[in-house]
Amino acid sequence: MKKNITNLDFKLLQWFEVLISERSVSRAAQRLNISQPAMSLVLRRLRRIFGDPLFVRAHNEMVPTPRALELVVPIRRMLNEFSALVEGEAPFDSKTANAQFSMTVPSYISFLLLPRLIRRIESRAPGISLDILTSNRERAIEWLEKGEIDFRIGWIKEPPDTLRFKTLYTDHFVCMVRKSHPEIGRKLTLEQLCGIPHVRALIHKNSDSGRLIDQTLAAGGMRIRISHFVQDSLVVPYVVANSSLISIVPSRLAQATSRQLPVRIMPLPLKFPEQNIALYWHERTHRDAGHEWMRAQIGEACRSL
Repeated sequence: MKKNITNLDFKLLQWFEVLISERSVSRAAQRLNISQPAMSLVLRRLRRIFGDPLFVRAHNEMVPTPRALELVVPIRRMLNEFSALVEGEAPFDSKTANAQFSMTVPSYISFLLLPRLIRRIESRAPGISLDILTSNRERAIEWLEKGEIDFRIGWIKEPPDTLRFKTLYTDHFVCMVRKSHPEIGRKLTLEQLCGIPHVRALIHKNSDSGRLIDQTLAAGGMRIRISHFVQDSLVVPYVVANSSLISIVPSRLAQATSRQLPVRIMPLPLKFPEQNIALYWHERTHRDAGHEWMRAQIGEACRSL
């Protein structure tokens, strides 16, 4: 049986979008310039219409239910399409625009990219801000699908058809060792690469770069000894600089940190596949003028890496 939707008006959908963005009745009421009791009544109406609690309280915020998360993408799409229908698409002026873009970026790419990107934004779009979230490759697709983030920088294996992407740059692996390493001379040999203990960044259990390194070695009947794991790629160069451990790392990370630390960058004694670092976004924002502008800024900032 079809539900009666005569009680569902456009303004309720707008208020639902504010609620899910703010995760708080009081903050949503403040943003909409209405009283908190009035906002509570709105939430009760939404719960009755959709037959779901929509939000449950956890700690100091309201957490959306699976049904609310399921609703947010089509509701945002409807709001955007209706707005474009009524107003027409306004031209994007970076000098006067006020917007926030959110993205997940691995820490070492943030370290390399963000100073350049933020410098570009400061000079071209003072009203634009960034919200950089902890990199989570497993949930990046879900967040993009639900509209919880705008972009993902890194690598997604077999992205769904709903995501668009472009390669930002290609990197290759090198080996990082401390300058005064007692066992390594001018060249790194295969025996040293496989025999000397390594430190590896293991941000998540299915690390693409770690798996790529291990598979390349295994194809030649080799493996490396990993004696320590860390959760942040930026920790690796400091561990290498202060120990006898070595590490296989992306060349851009090695180049940037070798300017500050007593380490050497050694070519690897066998060929490893290169890494493609890409920018991902959802199909629904592909033609959005603000998103197009931000994608261009990210691409230009990567040119100087």
